[in-house]
Amino acid sequence: MLQTLAISRYRSLHDLVVPMGRLNLVTGDNGSGKSSLYRALRLLAETAQGGVAAALAREGGLGSALWA
Repeated sequence: MLQTLAISRYRSLHDLVVPMGRLNLVTGDNGSGKSSLYRALRLLAETAQGGVAAALAREGGLGSALWA
């Protein structure tokens, strides 16, 4: 199980460290980074399954993924 999620300079997330539990609820205002957090988790999951190239291609390439 993922215990801590750390994201640095991905989309709107600059330096985020989130302790993870068995169930996590993400809430916040519009534009606060909820979708970026979801996309980072999805990218991590696809990378773990060997699909990083396809995942980055869907993001529009590495540069787009980092600075969108």
